[in-house]
Amino acid sequence: MNKIKELLVQMMWELVGSIFVAIGIYNFAVQAKFPMTGFSGISIILYRLFNIPIGFSTILLNVPVAILCYKLLGKKFFVSSIRCMIISSLIIDYVAPLFPVYQGDRLLAALCTGVFGGIGYAMIYTRNSSTGGSDFIIMAVKALRPHLSLGNIAFLSDVGIILVGGILFKDVDGMIYGMIVNLLFAVVVDKMIYGLNSGKVAFIVTKHG
Repeated sequence: MNKIKELLVQMMWELVGSIFVAIGIYNFAVQAKFPMTGFSGISIILYRLFNIPIGFSTILLNVPVAILCYKLLGKKFFVSSIRCMIISSLIIDYVAPLFPVYQGDRLLAALCTGVFGGIGYAMIYTRNSSTGGSDFIIMAVKALRPHLSLGNIAFLSDVGIILVGGILFKDVDGMIYGMIVNLLFAVVVDKMIYGLNSGKVAFIVTKHG
């Protein structure tokens, strides 16, 4: 009974987090046409070039990475991530289109994308789950380098995708907005996971105080 309750709570967090992520991607990022982070960014590029559904391409991109990261991250994380990946992909393709699409200022769209995406991913990460793709890579790096924050790892891993998207569509402004999204996403994720009042303390041992 406790395991069933735990699973339901886990799925609820994944569902709500996926809704935040989907709204950030579909209702703000896609319409604003700026490069996004992670595998979502690659999926948006494929969507704009070939009109391939974002959720569908996300699943296809995830399969090889999931297989490679299975041994390092463990069975439990792998299973929850696959489940969350499917949930988030379905929400992006079928639920997010039911909400109004923002068509205003691109800067406001970038800010909303970063906040919504950061909140959604943080909710998913705190439950030891992910949406797959670049999340597998982020968690793998975190397992190998525990001292690095998830936000910083995500920021560094996604810079390349943003640059490719900006260059491919010859949109320098979009590239800048994509960097804003990436930075804001990293900040929101770290603040939600590590606390709004988190900080670092350095102990310096020296004879010349």
